[in-house]
Amino acid sequence: MHELYIPDFSYDNFLTRTIKKGDTPESVALELGIDPFALRNYHNRYAPLEDLIGPHFPYHLKLIIIKPEEVELTEEEKEQQRKNVVFNDAPGKLSLNYSQGEHTYGVLYTIENGEETNTVKHTIKVIWLAQNSGYHFYKVIRGQDIYINDTAANTMAEEIAHQAAQALYPLTIVVNENSEWIDIYNFEDIKERWNETKKQITKYYQGSFVEKYFSIQDKNLEDSQSLFLSLRKDWFLNSLFNGIQVQYPPAKSISRNILFPHLAKTDSLKYDIKQTIDERLDTDNLIVIDLHGKLNDTRTKTDFENELNIHVKEYSEEKPSGNYQAKYYLNPNNYMPEAFMVSCDVGLDNPQKYAVTATNLHTEKELVIASRQSTFVGVNKIAKKSDNSFWFWFFMILILAGTIYLFIKYLTYKF
Repeated sequence: MHELYIPDFSYDNFLTRTIKKGDTPESVALELGIDPFALRNYHNRYAPLEDLIGPHFPYHLKLIIIKPEEVELTEEEKEQQRKNVVFNDAPGKLSLNYSQGEHTYGVLYTIENGEETNTVKHTIKVIWLAQNSGYHFYKVIRGQDIYINDTAANTMAEEIAHQAAQALYPLTIVVNENSEWIDIYNFEDIKERWNETKKQITKYYQGSFVEKYFSIQDKNLEDSQSLFLSLRKDWFLNSLFNGIQVQYPPAKSISRNILFPHLAKTDSLKYDIKQTIDERLDTDNLIVIDLHGKLNDTRTKTDFENELNIHVKEYSEEKPSGNYQAKYYLNPNNYMPEAFMVSCDVGLDNPQKYAVTATNLHTEKELVIASRQSTFVGVNKIAKKSDNSFWFWFFMILILAGTIYLFIKYLTYKF
């Protein structure tokens, strides 16, 4: 039997632009006359994991993949060619009823803490499993490779973090009809994997710090509530299932509050946002949803700096400003994101900004709008789960905290 030949990736196979000193995604997009989101999404669809771009270009990146020019149309012609969004369940309603299949995303987390910027890159596969009484079940699988600040994980601390994080996967989650993930399904499997992972780690690493670290993970596995509260800090899952597939009113815009995970030990940031769906597909036949808003949190600057969850009157009353911005590009056939970018900032004395960028790596070059098949037809049903419902604490901090790089150096020093 002949083996399938898969050629090595090469930028020579794409139309590219050289990145010059001082270039940013925004400046290149402006030069090319395209949306910065579209620039990132097209490059990230084809580039290797280590070359994904988010708010900034990776320091090592020399070329960016750009979309070939098409026949130039007037703005009026472009507008005429855009198709209307088809709402299959009801007028103005998007749902997860057509999300069967699997989706592999290249994911980039960017943490800006003052003048310091850190990044984490990896892949995540999301597979639809079943639907039961309006709830959808998805299997989440994280890729083996991880890049921290554009370098493959290779230090002792990073290796321990990577091994421990793998105990979480595959992860089975439950998502409600408002496209918000609300529970974990395979707690017992995770707990069993964690116990085995501890044995493997202790074969190579010993010491009081390792034991202390293990005790923290064991505490997270005590019950379903501690597990779920820990997982609520996951940026990717919060962004993927972010209340996007919902009922939109005739005006195609809704106002709501939204939470974005902050530091591991503090409550999420609260923003008041406006969420709008474009009635027409974009020029790539994608559904576009835009979210933007302002920070509306009861905590003051001092509360945030001291990692407090409630406001303490003895401290300064000055509240920080902050912005939330997100853009989603959904497949018109299954309503799942082909790409999205979510970013928020907090205006502290040392400004903080967080962003998660994800691109479906297996998207067809040309999306064809096809008939949909609802997962309500002949769906599978998952048996009733036990009352028990673990998030890997170190890796959560790794991707959530603004001090990610300093924390890794601290762990390395401990060993």
